[in-house]
Amino acid sequence: MLQVETGCCIPVSIGLKAKGWIAASWELSDKGKRARYYQLTRLGRKTTRQRTVEMARGSRAPGIDLEPADQEGQ
Repeated sequence: MLQVETGCCIPVSIGLKAKGWIAASWELSDKGKRARYYQLTRLGRKTTRQRTVEMARGSRAPGIDLEPADQEGQ
């Protein structure tokens, strides 16, 4: 389980935006309140793919599978 502490998301999002890996926009939530929404940019998707491959190559421990289910065995 991943536990995220209060106040850590803003510094992380600022860093990811500065690197060009995510974009943010203000929109209305389902409840009609302003909310900040984030999405990966093209560079963010490319970086995520590269890092996933690097992690998969580096993880030789039994029971660790970092390949997406639809890409296994390719």
